[in-house]
Amino acid sequence: MITHDDPYRISQNNLNSQRMMKDIIQLHDSDIRETREEILKEQGGMCLICKQAAKRPVLDHDHKKKNKGSGLVRGVLCSNCNVFLAKIENNAGRYGITRDKLPALLVSVSIYLINAHYPYIHPTEKPNVVERRLMIRSYNNLCKYAKVMPPYNKGKFSHKLKTLFKMYNIEPEFYKEK
Repeated sequence: MITHDDPYRISQNNLNSQRMMKDIIQLHDSDIRETREEILKEQGGMCLICKQAAKRPVLDHDHKKKNKGSGLVRGVLCSNCNVFLAKIENNAGRYGITRDKLPALLVSVSIYLINAHYPYIHPTEKPNVVERRLMIRSYNNLCKYAKVMPPYNKGKFSHKLKTLFKMYNIEPEFYKEK
């Protein structure tokens, strides 16, 4: 398996040296399939990002046109990881993230995601709580004791109703959830 320390890999830093330039092979469209299969075999059939068997493998490369990259092949990824990586790289500049800062930022993002979370739930993430519906017979039972009653309103158990049930020490009954 090729690692980042492999002597056959060319780093971005030493790409411009004349000696390295002569070792670079320009691929043609007809070479892609064979090259992809050869590299995938060296990678043990695994995507280098998700570490899963590479379904619909893609020969990933450092894009020259959009990202001012080297054009060098980086490895073989599954198509999902390739698309994900492209979205990150192609949109980084939009958020002021330069090409040289992106790897460190992604390391920081991964650390951030695995760190412990605060014990607060964001207001937009309220759990879906099924409202219990008060049985009409329970409401009618309360009506016998309370002089002023809020309307039944399709069995919604309002704060006023809850207070009245407590005040008269009556256990409310609810319809079973469907």
